[in-house]
Amino acid sequence: MDVALSLHASARSHTGPRPDNQDSGLVSPALVAVADGVGGNVGGAAASGLVVSWLAPLGTGLMADEPDGGLARLIAAANERIRTAVTHRPRLEGMATTLCAVGVQGDTAVLAHIGDSRAYRWRAPELVQLTRDHTLVQALMDAGSITAEEALVHPQRSAVYAALHGGTDDVEGLEVLALDVRPGDRLLVCSDGLSGALPAQVIAELLAVAENADQAAATLLGAALAAPASDNVTVVVADVLDDMVDGRPPTRYRTVGAASASRDETVEVLEALWPGPATGAFRPVTASSD
Repeated sequence: MDVALSLHASARSHTGPRPDNQDSGLVSPALVAVADGVGGNVGGAAASGLVVSWLAPLGTGLMADEPDGGLARLIAAANERIRTAVTHRPRLEGMATTLCAVGVQGDTAVLAHIGDSRAYRWRAPELVQLTRDHTLVQALMDAGSITAEEALVHPQRSAVYAALHGGTDDVEGLEVLALDVRPGDRLLVCSDGLSGALPAQVIAELLAVAENADQAAATLLGAALAAPASDNVTVVVADVLDDMVDGRPPTRYRTVGAASASRDETVEVLEALWPGPATGAFRPVTASSD
């Protein structure tokens, strides 16, 4: 019997000790994602919100005729949104966002990742980190220059060397990987506010004991805030289902964090200039600048 994978997912996002939330998260039947914005009070939130709001309508189903479900192309288009935003709102110059997304299509799964937001897979009895951080400290660890313990307290531990900021070569840093995912797996996608606050062993324990994705997301967020977290915390947990067997209703697509907050002028202007993917328009429409 063929497998038809879907995601039963839940998300939580919190400002943590920060004055504002620059993270955005997405849950949907076919796609879950976290974006962690960089660039200050307005810019970081705008960057993550622009990317996640672009991807959100695609969560009802990826594109079966493309090996990666069309994720790389869609993320490249989302990156163009950031470039367009800066063109129309120069005050946003320097904004950027990480992105970690996992999508399913039929019996296959794909991961797209840039920056230091992470994806994990819990398959009893093991937690596996599916991504490798695009950070300076990870590069130093790979070179043997510092240890994992030293990385935890390194003054530049949050410095990423790859992110989406509207540059023409940004997507060259995007990693797109086929994933080994099967019904019964539990996936976690999170910002570094969670992974920086909780060790992998604690994450594994909390994912293992939670009765469902919603309980897991809530418990992980609470544990990170109590650690305490030093940044915004966004948690997306998705249970992988076989639709032909499990029969549970799919997750409706929903955003959290900056993408779900009151939309500022930048997002509203861009939506007018460049309709989202639900309209079938993947390139900016012609419009005069304001």
